[in-house]
Amino acid sequence: FYFTQGYDEVMGASRNDSKSAVSGQVVNLDVRKKIADLELPGMPHLGSGISWTWKDEAGQSRTVMATPNLNEGLISIIDMKNWKTVKQIKTRGPGFFMRSHENSRYAWTDSMMSKEFKDTMQIIDKETLEIVAELRPEPGKTFAHIEFDRYGRHALASVWENDGAVVVYDAATLKEVKRIPASKPVGKYNVWNKITREAGTSH
Repeated sequence: FYFTQGYDEVMGASRNDSKSAVSGQVVNLDVRKKIADLELPGMPHLGSGISWTWKDEAGQSRTVMATPNLNEGLISIIDMKNWKTVKQIKTRGPGFFMRSHENSRYAWTDSMMSKEFKDTMQIIDKETLEIVAELRPEPGKTFAHIEFDRYGRHALASVWENDGAVVVYDAATLKEVKRIPASKPVGKYNVWNKITREAGTSH
């Protein structure tokens, strides 16, 4: 499930319909009824969904939601006003985590469910909806579990191995700042971003 920022609607997906192009729906929690179907192929991981304000080709501001996919290499971008799919962004492989921050131009997503590209983090420009960079700090090792700090200045990602690390990046330049050795670091959920319902953090 994924709750909208106002918590008046919830988006859900059926894992039994993974072969269907339309496997999700939106329920309005006030009227307690389905108000829309969602075009969500594969197995979308709505629990890692994020949202942001995006300008379409006409210059109109829209709130969009993005979700990774557990069995396909794509990110689904959905217009949260009409619930239509704006774009399907092809990625290196199925991913689990996706994060951004209101102070960041970028959305980060992993491909940790992919055998070949589990070591690659992809960076999406939230304005152009294009992948603009890839990060691969430890070739062959799982690289995932992205999280932003409270101010959106740094992004923290995990080399998810027994001899792993938390890799700290400058969120603007995408340059590595520091590595903190750790054994299979998981999650790193930012309490501030969670309790304030920051749009770039799933909640």
